[in-house]
Amino acid sequence: MSSVHIRRAAGRLAATVLASTGAIALAGSPALAAGPYIGSNSGGANVRTCANTGCASVAYLGNGRAVTMVCWIDSQWVSPPQSDYGSARWFRISSPAGGYVHSSLVESQVSTPRC
Repeated sequence: MSSVHIRRAAGRLAATVLASTGAIALAGSPALAAGPYIGSNSGGANVRTCANTGCASVAYLGNGRAVTMVCWIDSQWVSPPQSDYGSARWFRISSPAGGYVHSSLVESQVSTPRC
């Protein structure tokens, strides 16, 4: 058997094993952000000029978008349906847009200082 035939047979066997166990392998599927990222029940988050829903939105970031957390501040209490859970905590982010995002909308949070 040639090496090409062996590789093809191994590929078919791997596909059969994955299918029989219910596992799915998707080549080229996007990976989740390694650090903090937007994760909202509504599909994204507004980046605001201050830590309050009454402040202007400077950007909208969709779910999965990586963010850089700078610091935290306790300000306006926000609860569902405007957030994923009730909290007064907001994060100032520096990228991809500068401003404030409610804490319930940031997944994989990292330790940051108080603003």
